[in-house]
Amino acid sequence: MATTIQINKDTQNMLKKLRESYHAESYDEVIQAMARRGVPKGESLYGVLGKKSIKHVLKGLRDEHDRY
Repeated sequence: MATTIQINKDTQNMLKKLRESYHAESYDEVIQAMARRGVPKGESLYGVLGKKSIKHVLKGLRDEHDRY
């Protein structure tokens, strides 16, 4: 079952480049490959969002209740 996610233009461009480098047929393949690789054990994600606030990160996200 397919679903739709919201990403910004920069993220879309990054996924396009990764799709080419992975020789993947879809963005789904790229995301699955990255998820399988995961974060190396012991590597922290602290600070990965930079100085963005949580409100900025969550802005524009929708819940299931506003879908038709």
